[in-house]
Parts: sequence; C-alpha cells; structure tokens
Amino acid sequence: MKHALLRTQRWWSRRREPTAPYDRFLDKQIPSPAADLAAIEFVNLDIETTSLDAASADMLSVGWVVTRNGRVDLSSAETWIVRPSGEVGDSASVHGLTDTMVGAGLDWGIVIDKVVHALAGRVLVVHHAGLDKALLDRMCRQRYGAPLLVPVVDTLALEHRRQSQRHHIEEGGSLKLSDLRGTYGLPRYAAHDCLVDAIATAELLLAMIAHRHATRLGDILV
Repeated sequence: MKHALLRTQRWWSRRREPTAPYDRFLDKQIPSPAADLAAIEFVNLDIETTSLDAASADMLSVGWVVTRNGRVDLSSAETWIVRPSGEVGDSASVHGLTDTMVGAGLDWGIVIDKVVHALAGRVLVVHHAGLDKALLDRMCRQRYGAPLLVPVVDTLALEHRRQSQRHHIEEGGSLKLSDLRGTYGLPRYAAHDCLVDAIATAELLLAMIAHRHATRLGDILV
C-alpha cells in the first residue's frame, strides 16, 4: 500500500473514533519510506489457518517476534493458539494443531487485539503476504470496522522483485521460506510452527537487507 494512501486511510479511520486498542494503534505514527532501517522496529509474523482461502479461513495460531536495532529480539516473541469457529479439518496434517488443542485457545478477538497492540508504530513483515494480510484485514474489519492499516514488507515479493530486476526468474528457484533461507546461507528450520516461521522470516529479512545494502524503509516495502 502506498504510503500517502495509507496515511490518509489511517486519518479517516481515526476520525471514526475506533475502540481500543485500534485507536492507540492509529495514534502511533507510521515510519516514513525515507526512514533509516536501523531506526525501525519490525513485527515479523506468521499465521496457521484452517485453509488457504482468506475469505473464510479461521486463524488457528499466530506468532511474532520484533526486530529492533538490526537484531531479532527473542525476548519479544509471542505465540498464541486461537479457538476457531469450526473444526480444524484436513489442515491438521499441515500444522499439527488438533481440534482439542485449538479448542483450548483464546477467542480470536483477544488475539487480534494483541496483534494490533504489537504493531503500533511498527512495520509488519510476512513471507507471502497475500493470505496472512488478507486474513488480518478481515479480522480487523470485523472487530474495528477498518482493515489493518500498517506498512508491509513481504520477503517473498521482495525476492521476486530482485529476480525480476535481473530480467529473469532463476530457473528451479523456489520462493518458499525454507528454500530462500538456503539461498541466503541461513540454516533450515522446521516449517509450519508459526513462531519458528516468524523468526525464520525475521532472519531472512535481515539477510536480504544486508545483501541489497538497503538503508531506507522504502527500499524494501511492497
């Protein structure tokens, strides 16, 4: 989302006097595209869901970790299991979350409040933003009456842009999180645990920034 449009949408949403914590989220100024990357805090986030359809999927778990001062701050890590509206179904074979496990989870409204609180004044980082951001937008609209109006860095889109600028997509090159980590010399982690994937995304972004010699937020925004 373009920065000027994002700022305008946040201004209009704030005039509607939203409820907490979305009001405090909107009160926090978002970083400018010209901002120094070293001065920005990023919330690296991953979600496990019941399906890949953002219009109907339920969040089952979410995890995030903050990057500040160019380092992944593991003390900031949070992960939550979310109680869905229905059954987990076949998605359990992917992430291992059973109906029993998620049945003891938190209400989705409590969890989205936590996500919004964590993102105040920060930049969201996800790998393949399509599903996760669309799901967060839907949840925010349902709870606050507005989407999640936050700057987004998508590590998958960032890598695709790098390859496109070289006028070709690398043959056989995968844009999966685990494979891209290998491309940047990072170790392989087990997939489909939301907190592990969030940490893996945080490390990948730092490697991408170093590889590109990026210095401003605008260099990596989608």
